[in-house]
Amino acid sequence: MNKHFYFVWVSRFISILGSSLTTFGVSVWVYGETGKATPMAVTMLCSILPSVIFAPLSGIVCDYFNRKKVILIADSTAATMSLLLLLYLMTERFDFGIICAFTFINATANMLDNNAYQASLSTLVREDAIKKAGGMNQIIDSISSMIAPICAGILYYPVGLKGLLVIDLCTFIVAMFLFIRVPAHAFSDSKQEKKEHENIFENILAGFQFIFAARGLTLLMLFFAGFNFFLNVSDSLTEPLVLSLGNSFAMGLVKTAGGVGVFLGSLFITQKGMKHSYSKSIFLSAVITGASLCVMGIRNNLYTIIIGEFIFLFVTPIVNTLAGTLWILKTPKELQGRVYAARSMVAKCIIPLSYLLAGPTADRWIPMFLQNYPNASKAIELVLKEENLHYRLVYVIAGITAIVFALLFFAQKDLRHLD
Repeated sequence: MNKHFYFVWVSRFISILGSSLTTFGVSVWVYGETGKATPMAVTMLCSILPSVIFAPLSGIVCDYFNRKKVILIADSTAATMSLLLLLYLMTERFDFGIICAFTFINATANMLDNNAYQASLSTLVREDAIKKAGGMNQIIDSISSMIAPICAGILYYPVGLKGLLVIDLCTFIVAMFLFIRVPAHAFSDSKQEKKEHENIFENILAGFQFIFAARGLTLLMLFFAGFNFFLNVSDSLTEPLVLSLGNSFAMGLVKTAGGVGVFLGSLFITQKGMKHSYSKSIFLSAVITGASLCVMGIRNNLYTIIIGEFIFLFVTPIVNTLAGTLWILKTPKELQGRVYAARSMVAKCIIPLSYLLAGPTADRWIPMFLQNYPNASKAIELVLKEENLHYRLVYVIAGITAIVFALLFFAQKDLRHLD
């Protein structure tokens, strides 16, 4: 470790905290203006699309240009968008299309910033310190997910979205003051030959060919794609469900509980030894995840949502770490990058579909079903009660389906005995 890395780490920590306040404030503001789940699901879709559309291009940019400049341009773009949104709020108007454009451009800038930073770790620190640097980056994510929501929940009503944007811009200035002190040569290896990146697109099919040649890996990839679909359908409704029960402070409590879950789950999987096979551990984690979704929807109660969110996000880093380790163990070193790109592409392509379906499911299809089938509606209300049923029923259905999905996939011998 060296002072260059610490300067960058602290600057990112400050910047991410400010950006998290804005993200939280925008979601509360959109729900307050619309009162529906569909607009919030669309904004979440706009936040994930850049990772699907521009990921290959961002990799080329990060490899062919000095990464310090890439980070500066990306962060400056995000700050400019926050400033423009602040000026727009002063007009006292609400145009959902403008919010979607802001979210999309901001997410693109953040994706480029993160990719450039991740690609810089090999030059920012020594090879034997890369693991420690990665662990410190996880600390940023977990602490920001714990601190930012509760701070934003407390600050939103006194200062509003405008105040959160001003704080975001101030954190950008402080972060950039620290960041510019790191020399450009610390971010890129000028001796690295760029020709090694020229065949990325030509060889990307090799990753798919390797996966589809092994039935167990094919099942693992398809399982996570489908499983993430159910998780994202329900997860995109967390904010409207919580806001229908309380205010921004209540949502801050739920997000903080989730942040604590991520932090403790990461520590648990880092320290815990393996008593079972990776496949069996992934299956058990998937079942617990599905059960946590059912807990969130079983009652119209803030406490059950907090408990379910904690369990859900406690298990998430565990299952992701187990699956990631299994992929590394099963993939030849010369194919690691292409296999990662292939499975990542499949996983991220399914996320926009889940966001598109979440809003209409909660706002239209479930209420229509309950209205057209009164007998079924009475039976469901007897178990789950009536309040916010159109939201909570999505969680229960997603949780049960995720458990059944896990049972069906891990009944396959090739997946169950993959390791």
